[in-house]
Amino acid sequence: MRLNLKDLGSSGALDHLKDIKRGIEKESLRVDFKGGLSKKDHPEKLGSSLTNSYITTDFSEALLELVTPTFTSTKDCLDFLSDLHSYVYQSLEDEMLWPLSMPCFIESDEEITIGKYGNSNSGKIKSIYRRGLSHRYGSKMQAIAGIHYNFSFPDIFIKKIQGIEENSTKSFEGIKSEVYLNIARNFKRYEWLYFLLFGASPSFSDSFTDKIKDFKKIPGGGFYGKHSTSLRMGDLGYISQIQDDLNISINSIDEYIKDLKGALTKRHDKYEEIGEFSGKERIQLNTSIIQIENEYYSTIRPKRVCPSGERPINILRSEGIEYLEIRCVDLDPFSPVGIERSQIDFLDLLLLFCLIKESPELDKEENEYLKENHRRVVNYGRSPGLKIYFEKKEVNAVDLAQDLISQMKEACEELKTFSSESDHWNESLKKQQEKIENLKLTPSGQLIEKLIREGLSHQDLGVKMASKHADFFQNYNNSHEDVFKKEATMSKEKQEKIESEEKLPFEDYLKEFLNKVS
Repeated sequence: MRLNLKDLGSSGALDHLKDIKRGIEKESLRVDFKGGLSKKDHPEKLGSSLTNSYITTDFSEALLELVTPTFTSTKDCLDFLSDLHSYVYQSLEDEMLWPLSMPCFIESDEEITIGKYGNSNSGKIKSIYRRGLSHRYGSKMQAIAGIHYNFSFPDIFIKKIQGIEENSTKSFEGIKSEVYLNIARNFKRYEWLYFLLFGASPSFSDSFTDKIKDFKKIPGGGFYGKHSTSLRMGDLGYISQIQDDLNISINSIDEYIKDLKGALTKRHDKYEEIGEFSGKERIQLNTSIIQIENEYYSTIRPKRVCPSGERPINILRSEGIEYLEIRCVDLDPFSPVGIERSQIDFLDLLLLFCLIKESPELDKEENEYLKENHRRVVNYGRSPGLKIYFEKKEVNAVDLAQDLISQMKEACEELKTFSSESDHWNESLKKQQEKIENLKLTPSGQLIEKLIREGLSHQDLGVKMASKHADFFQNYNNSHEDVFKKEATMSKEKQEKIESEEKLPFEDYLKEFLNKVS
């Protein structure tokens, strides 16, 4: 499906840009005032990490995850995220939130306590899944933090698009999934630009890895990549060679589901060696390439809200894609909440740009080019004269970035009559233009300059910025405090109810859950 602004405008679809929904899931490690990883359990005041809608944990007890509802207003979304942070800070005792994507100093994997979710079968699945991740990838890698940005169009927007294709026999769900996958393919083509402009993880702690030969030593402690942008999204972080070899297709919903099912059901020798049990303790849900759908690491994923106990793959098959989850957002350590308004504005505009650009299917050759672009930009993005692949040829990355920003400006100009956000989008594009003209202005460039100029270690940098953010929330006026208190109380009651009503033995429950993949 080829969509252009003229057709979208005449169909009336663009009139509903104001109803785009966005939501944020933001991870942060809890640390003490010296930046040491918290050894404490999930704070009691934050309720149940299994059932709280707004505050949960990701991999470990120390890795908080703050979840906003979806909003049609960017400002409202950020305000809610700020209120969440304020409530968390009020609930912590002698702790603060680590502001960097790459973790604080962690001596060993054993220091990291895997998330606890109670005695219910669903809670046990969450803990065992994480135990499996620790055996497969190591717990330190799972201590890396980031943001997932969730983006969706209102149904009326898709219905208007459906009307563009005369005599089409495609269902509404089919059109919707096609639109989102068109965007996802183009996002894979342009994600390198996002890493260049917003990557914010160019350094790491001495304790994180011994793979240091390509990095420079920070005099105060730690290592950095001289021209790196987002090490979190490279070989040190969320890159799995086993998953990389899967090449899960996003050319169609049917191909995506088929490939995902293969990953969920095909055993892998390496994970067979680990085994499902150590003695009588279950240490993996299974020995498949991925244990459950969430283990699939990708910069962008098609998603659908999934009821508890159901399998996302089945809901996607029966109901189609509901939204896109952008998973490559580093924490912005210069922001008290990890993300700034201009960053969200750029993401929104980039996703709309991906919508209106032609989006041919990705073949094996282009996928290899895109993987190489990814590798080059996360590791060497600010390198003078860096070249990346575009239309099967190597081109200067900065020149191509300039061209893409110009195209986005043109698109923004055409969209301004349809969206009240266009002024914010334009303002963000001006900031990105400045970064492209001077890559030292990028978050990764600023962080490295700060490390060197102030003689800080990676650890010192995190502590200094965390302290600043903690101070920011000292006298913050939280308009949702009562909402969060009520949710914390209700979440505990929900967990108790789930645990009291369950009768099925865990192994039977797990077998039934895993067999739901159809």
